[in-house]
Amino acid sequence: MLRLDLAQEPRLLGIEANTHQCLGEAQRMQWLGEVAELQESLRHITDKKKQAERLRAQAGHGEAGAEALS
Repeated sequence: MLRLDLAQEPRLLGIEANTHQCLGEAQRMQWLGEVAELQESLRHITDKKKQAERLRAQAGHGEAGAEALS
């Protein structure tokens, strides 16, 4: 089972920035299928960022553990 690793959060943020750039290009080029797929990717990235926030909060409260990736 895959686990969210907080040490990889900077990489996730880089992927998010790149996805936003690709989305802008896809919108300019009117690649509607690509736009939809990139928007879906951004929704998943947002979910992972929320998981990271929850993990940080758990760690701050002394709770060990990690959430499984969806």
